[in-house]
Amino acid sequence: MIMRFWSVSTICLLFVLLCPCSIGAQSLESWINWESPPVHPLDLVVGSDLLLATNTADGYLEVHDVSSGNPQHLMSIPVGLDPVSVRARNSSEAWVVNRISDSISIVDLDLGYVRWTLRVEDEPADIIFAGNPERAYVSCSGTDAILVFDPEDLAAAPVRISIIGEEPRGLAKSPDGSTVYCAIFESGNGTTLLGGGFDETAMGGGSGVIGFPPNVVNDPAGPYGGINPPPNAGTGFEPPLNPAVGTPPPVGLIVQRFDQDVWLDDNGTDWGPLVSGPQALLS
Repeated sequence: MIMRFWSVSTICLLFVLLCPCSIGAQSLESWINWESPPVHPLDLVVGSDLLLATNTADGYLEVHDVSSGNPQHLMSIPVGLDPVSVRARNSSEAWVVNRISDSISIVDLDLGYVRWTLRVEDEPADIIFAGNPERAYVSCSGTDAILVFDPEDLAAAPVRISIIGEEPRGLAKSPDGSTVYCAIFESGNGTTLLGGGFDETAMGGGSGVIGFPPNVVNDPAGPYGGINPPPNAGTGFEPPLNPAVGTPPPVGLIVQRFDQDVWLDDNGTDWGPLVSGPQALLS
């Protein structure tokens, strides 16, 4: 009986020693990366030296101290599945948007744990705090809606705003907090983007402007003669550019179709010839 016991134990021990790679391979193969798109994955906490970052694949909120100028990792806080956005409500509280688990994790930054979880609609994307009294706006890309929560009454049902467009994602607000803006991934509003933005390779001696898509905003054939950034109020800017901040970086431009071959920017200028007209190859 004793000999039999040792034989079975020996076989088990040999199996463990000889097969660690197989066990590890099975663990890696069973992991699924949903590849959820980050929307607002970084946030500096006002009133502190904390930088928050969503660790999407691992399901953590990473907290860093940036007081020295170089981020120093402080802690990892487990949240929901595939966090894609984070916003600090104040110096001690952050809200994390979890795309796959359809939830919001409300994190206590002082204690380092999730103190409340809000259930939301399918595939939430971003969150922002705005209004007076303050409200939390959550975009839900899977149901084309924005949910509005009262941060002081988390048990209350949210107000639901339907969005005409596919997949509302990024949120922003006006400086005074009275207006909330939503970027819709597939808006169906007849807009397109003209290339002309900044090329990060300029940091290493590159040209400073993108090579693809074609840099049509900088092209002299454009309605502004290649001025970039283009004016947004007649021939000037509103608000005026501040010369103290230096030369602004080049940008791309959104134009909207109003009629066949008529594509207007927010200044009411027609880019039609360069979008779908005789000079379309430039864009």
